[in-house]
Amino acid sequence: MGSGGGKHLPAAIAVTQVRCYGRLMQFDRIAAAVTLTAALAIGASMLRAEAAVVVPLGAVPVSTTILPLDRGDPALSSIGALKFLGAVQIRSSDPLFGGISGLRSGPGNTMLAVTDTGNWLAFATTENRNRLTGIANAVLVPILGADGKPAPTKAAGDAEALEWDPATGTATIVYEQDHRLVHFAGIDPARPATLGQSPQRTERLTAMTGWTLNGGGEAMAVLPGGTRIVMSESARRDDGAITALVTRDGKTFEIGVEGVDGHSPTDAIALDDHRILVLHRRFTVMMGQGAAVTLVDLAPLFSGTPPATLPAKILAQWQPPVTLDNMEGLAVRKIGGRTFLYVISDNNLNSIQRTILMKFELETP
Repeated sequence: MGSGGGKHLPAAIAVTQVRCYGRLMQFDRIAAAVTLTAALAIGASMLRAEAAVVVPLGAVPVSTTILPLDRGDPALSSIGALKFLGAVQIRSSDPLFGGISGLRSGPGNTMLAVTDTGNWLAFATTENRNRLTGIANAVLVPILGADGKPAPTKAAGDAEALEWDPATGTATIVYEQDHRLVHFAGIDPARPATLGQSPQRTERLTAMTGWTLNGGGEAMAVLPGGTRIVMSESARRDDGAITALVTRDGKTFEIGVEGVDGHSPTDAIALDDHRILVLHRRFTVMMGQGAAVTLVDLAPLFSGTPPATLPAKILAQWQPPVTLDNMEGLAVRKIGGRTFLYVISDNNLNSIQRTILMKFELETP
């Protein structure tokens, strides 16, 4: 989460972030988008069809720089069970670009993300022989509330996790600070106008009310059968396990999930019908940056007496000098029997941090 990363930064930097968020949330991008659309419509009527230029709703300029896995070790090509397939640093002149906290993949090379400043971000990866080389067609649109307006404050728009089904367009966003799950329908990043709609409903879980403001729902995964798990960034059980809420067959119960020492969960995604991948990050002044990916089997939850804590297997763990930043988003793309992982960082809209997108191939766990 953006604020989660910020709270581990020196106080002066954290205060700067808060002021920055307060200023940026005053932008009314919906009004700007409507004005742009109207202008294009008028312009189109005045120009010949072959001369018309269509600008995507909410389009933002981006540039990318290709990064190695480790500048000091050009031969390094894997981290644990993850084979490296490219990394890029993403920059934009748009002041609202960044803060990416949840990521999912769609048809072709499309990607859908949410930011902790209350925006949808859609883009396409550019690749060459399965290696990541950049991104294109970036679109940034405010996430609307039930009132049809963007979140009025950073606290109200602190989106931290995303689940999205490209086949149906259904999407769920987990928010912290104002802990809730918000459900949308018909979301399609290939049609940016679908991002400018109000949610279908808002869900509040009683167990979330005890989670701290900046330690709420940070990672979420939904299995193909509908079982959902939401993990708290900072809430821990007595045995030190991550506190998670599982919703199955309309009932919600608490479970523990084994974590990674010194790290917090920041995203999760279903790998198959019973296993999930969990992204963890370490981002503190004292311990520095770190990231890890674990594999958790949810099958025991389907038994008559589920265990108090689900074990996790570490598939990969890395820290500098290996490339990383405040890693917060995780997506999976399956092609021809191969499983690819995309991991993206939240730059907290801070000039000393970076938005980095990395691609890996998951070797059989």
